[in-house]
Amino acid sequence: MSQPVKLSDKLVLDARLTAETAERSIAGQIEFWAKLGRAMEPLLQGVQAMALSRAGGVKPISECLESTNSPEGHKRVAEHLKALPYPHYEAADTPGLLIRTTADGKRSTGRFVNRRFEVVKRTRR
Repeated sequence: MSQPVKLSDKLVLDARLTAETAERSIAGQIEFWAKLGRAMEPLLQGVQAMALSRAGGVKPISECLESTNSPEGHKRVAEHLKALPYPHYEAADTPGLLIRTTADGKRSTGRFVNRRFEVVKRTRR
C-alpha cells in the first residue's frame, strides 16, 4: 500500500538528479535511500550515526550543480584538477588540441588518438 508523504523540494531535486544517473525513478531513488538508511542504522554506534547525520547537511547535489558554471565553480574545478596526479591536461588555443603538463613541468601539445596522447608538432607562423 502506497502512502503520500511531503518531501522538501531540495530532496526531490537531489533524488531526480541521482535517479537519472542510477536509472531509477524519483520514488525508487528515495525508497533506495530509505532502505539503505534502515539497513545501516542498527550497525552504527551513536557517534557514527551522529557523524553521518551531520554529513547529510553537506551541500546537496542540486546546489553544487547550480554553481558549476560560475567563477566559484570554475575555481573549484581548477583546484581539484591540480590536486590530481600528473600528467595534467588543459585546453590549447587550437580547437581539438590539449596541453599536457608532466610532473617535471614539461609541457607538450597534442591530442588523444586511440586513448593515447600523441604530441603534435605545431607550425609557427
